[in-house]
Amino acid sequence: MQSMLWNLRYAVRQLRRAPGFAVTAVLTLALGVGATTAIFSAVYGLLLKSLPFADAGRIVAVAETHAQIAGGIEATYPDYEDWRVQQRSFSKIAAYSTLNPTTVSMVLNGQATPMHRVLASGDFFSVLGVTALMGRTLAAQDDRAGSDAVAVLSAEAWRRYFGGDAHVVGRSVDLNGASFTIVGVLPAGAAFPAEGEIWLPLSRLDEPTRVSRVWHSVKVLGRLRDGVDLPVARADMQTVAARLAAAYPATNREVGVVVQPLREQLVGTLRPAMLSLLGVVVLVLAIACANVASLLLVRARAQRREAAVRQALGADRWRLFAQSLAQTGLLCLLGGTLGVGIAWGMLPLLRVALAHTSGVDPSIIDSVTLSVPVLLFTLAVCLATALMFGLLPAMRRVSGSAQGREIVEALRSGDRGSSSRGGWSRGGLIAGEIAIAVVVLFLGTLVMRSYAKLLAVDPGFRTDHLLSAEVTLPEPRYADDSPSTTHFYQQLLARLAQTPGVVAASTTTQIPLKASQVVTRFLVEGTPPLAQGAFPVAQFRYVSPGYFQTMGLRLAEGRIFEQKDIEKPTNLMVVNEAFARKYLAGRDAVGATVVLGVLSAHPDKFPVIGVVSDAHDLGVDADAEPEFYVPGFGLHAVVLVRTAYDAESLTSLLRNAVSGLDANLAIYNVKTVDAVLSDSLALQRVTAVLLGIFALVALVLAGIGIYGVLSYSVAQRTREIGVRMAVGANRIDILRLVLGQVGRSALVGALAGMGAAFAGAQLMGSLLFETSRVDPVSIAVTLGALALIAAVAATLPAGRAASVNPSDALRAE
Repeated sequence: MQSMLWNLRYAVRQLRRAPGFAVTAVLTLALGVGATTAIFSAVYGLLLKSLPFADAGRIVAVAETHAQIAGGIEATYPDYEDWRVQQRSFSKIAAYSTLNPTTVSMVLNGQATPMHRVLASGDFFSVLGVTALMGRTLAAQDDRAGSDAVAVLSAEAWRRYFGGDAHVVGRSVDLNGASFTIVGVLPAGAAFPAEGEIWLPLSRLDEPTRVSRVWHSVKVLGRLRDGVDLPVARADMQTVAARLAAAYPATNREVGVVVQPLREQLVGTLRPAMLSLLGVVVLVLAIACANVASLLLVRARAQRREAAVRQALGADRWRLFAQSLAQTGLLCLLGGTLGVGIAWGMLPLLRVALAHTSGVDPSIIDSVTLSVPVLLFTLAVCLATALMFGLLPAMRRVSGSAQGREIVEALRSGDRGSSSRGGWSRGGLIAGEIAIAVVVLFLGTLVMRSYAKLLAVDPGFRTDHLLSAEVTLPEPRYADDSPSTTHFYQQLLARLAQTPGVVAASTTTQIPLKASQVVTRFLVEGTPPLAQGAFPVAQFRYVSPGYFQTMGLRLAEGRIFEQKDIEKPTNLMVVNEAFARKYLAGRDAVGATVVLGVLSAHPDKFPVIGVVSDAHDLGVDADAEPEFYVPGFGLHAVVLVRTAYDAESLTSLLRNAVSGLDANLAIYNVKTVDAVLSDSLALQRVTAVLLGIFALVALVLAGIGIYGVLSYSVAQRTREIGVRMAVGANRIDILRLVLGQVGRSALVGALAGMGAAFAGAQLMGSLLFETSRVDPVSIAVTLGALALIAAVAATLPAGRAASVNPSDALRAE
C-alpha cells in the first residue's frame, strides 16, 4: 500500500511537471469516454434495461398486419376474442384501446378537465404483472356490461387531480356526464401506456366496434407460458390467423399477425438509430485512445534519459513499470471522471430530443439515466483504455531500458532519436486513425445529407402560422354526426372566423403529418369485380368546409366542400391527386363514384366532386398516400386555425371559445403545426446532429493524432535527418520524407476506411432518405476534410524536421 501511494505521488509530480501533456490527454479521454457513456446510457435504458413490469421479458405485443398497410395495425375486437380462445402460447392475453376519443372530460369541483383514458380488458394489468398501490386494478368482473362503471387512476393523476387523497378509492367521479367509481390507484411508473391517466373497462367500447371485423380498434398484449419462446408463439398465432382468414375471407383474407417483445413496441424506430450511434461513438473512443497512446509514446521518449539514469543507479525495472502504470491509471481516472460529467450534462438534452420522437412510448425515455450498469461500463472502458493503450509505451520503455546497451545509448543521446525503428508501427497508427475517422466522417456526412433532403421536402401544405388543438365532445350529450355535434363545431368555427388575426379555421379527424387511424376498404364503381378480401384501402378523413383553404391545399379540378354540404348532408367526396393517379387513371376523376362500406349489406356511393393536391399526411419521409375526404364532424376533432401572426398566441382565445360554448369542455394537445413537423423529424434530427458532432470530434482527434505521431517520429529520427542533411539533402527532401510518410499512411487508411464506411452505410440504410449509400458528395467531403486536416497536422512537424541543424543533430556522436 505504501508503495502504491508513493507511485501515485510520483505520478502526480510527473503530470504537474508537464501540464500541457496532462490536460491534453485527460481532455482527449474525457471526450471519448463522455460521448460513449452518454450514448450507452441511451442504449441501455432503451434497449437493455428491464421494463418496470414483473418478468417483463415474457410480455409480448400482438398486432395484425395487412398487405396494403405498412407495419402492424390494431386488431379488430372479434379477432382478439378469437385469439383468446384459439391460442396456445400465452398464459393470459389482454386488449386495450387508445383510439379516438383518447380523452374523457372529467368534471371536478365544477371545472372540466380532459384526461387521457385507456380502455382495458379485465386481464390487462394481470398480463403486465401490475398490482394496485391502493384498492384494486381492473378484473374480469368489470368486463360485463352493467358492472363496468369503474375506473383506475395512475399515480400521477391521483396526485395531480385528487391531491394524493388517501380515501380516493370508492369516490365517484363524473366522466363525460356519467358517474364512475374509482376502484384503485396504480403505483408510480406502472402506467401503461405512459400517457394514460385513467383506465376504464374495455366493455365501454361501443357495440358496432365490438362486433365489427372491419374496424381495427384494440391493441393486444400476451404473457408467454413457461417453456414457450417467441418463435413458437409466432407460429401459433400465424396458425390462428390462417384459420380466421379461411373462416372470414371478406375481412381477414390479407390479414396476418405479428408477435414481438413489448419493448420493441415501446422503442418504435429508435433501435437502428441507437445502435448506429453506439457503433460510431465507439469508433470515436478508439481514436481518442489511440491519441492518448501516441501522447504517451511522446512522453516516454521525453523521459527516456531520466529512466535510463534511474536504472543505471539501480532502480528495479518493475518499479519503473509500476510508476508508469500509476501515471497512466491516474490519467484514465481523471479522463473517465470528467467524461462521466460530460455524459451527465448530455443526458437531459438527449432525453428532451428523444421525447419528441414519434412512435416512442414516453415511459421508456425516463430510463435514459446514469445507472449503475452504465457507470460500471464506463469503469470498464477506462480500465481497458489504461491496459490496452496506456501501458504500451510503459512496457516499451521498461523493456528497452533493461538492456545495458540501450541504457548507454539513452544516456548518450538524451532526447534525440537514433533510428527509424518503429516506422511501421507509427505509420500503422496514422493509417488506423484515418481509417476510423473516415468511417465516422462518411457516415455522419451521409446522415446529415439525408436529413437535409428531408428538410427540403414540401409537405404539400403550409405549416407556418397554423395552430392545432384537439377537442372531444362527451357522450351521451353529443354523438357522431348528430345535430348537436354539428351545431357545436359550426358555432366554434364561426367564433374563430370572427377573431381578429384569424385567416381561416376548420376541423379534421387527425393532426397533419400523422396517420388518420381510419384506413377503409373501398371500390371504384365500374371497375372489374374483386375477390373477397381483395378490396383496396385508402386513408380517410372527415373535414369541415374550409379545411383545404386552412391547410393551403391546391384545388386541381372540380370543387371543394361548401357550407351547404354540411347543412344538407349528402354523400360527397374529395380525393387527392395520389388517389386519382392510382385508382381513377384513364377516366374523369370528377364524377367518378367511390363505394364505401363494401363489406356491409348496404354500401354507400360517394360521387367525387373534386381533386386536391397531395399532402404528406403520414410524414414527409413517406410518399403521399391515396386519400379521400368526406364532409362532417365527429365527437373528436382536430381544430386547425391559421393566423396572420404568431399561432401560439391564439391558444387562450381558442380555449375561451370552446369553454364559452360548453363550460365542461377543454382543449388539449395544443401545438403549432410547425412544431408537429419538427417532432415528426425528431429522430432524424437527433441522429444527424449527434453523428455530425461525432464526425467533427473524430476529425479533430485524427488531426491531433497525426500531429502527435509525426512529432514523435521527427524526434526519434533527428539524428537520421541530420545525417541526410550532412550528406547533401535539402529542406525540400526532408519535407518530402516526412510528408511522404503521412501520405502513404493516409492513403492506406483512407482506402481501408472507405471500404468499412460503405459496409456501415449498408447497415444504416434504414436511416437514410433518398440518399445513396455510396453518395459521391459524402465521399468527396470525407476525403477532402481528412486530406485537409492531415495536411494541417503534418505541416508543423514537417517544418520542424526541415529546420534541423546537421551539426547539432550529430554532436552527440
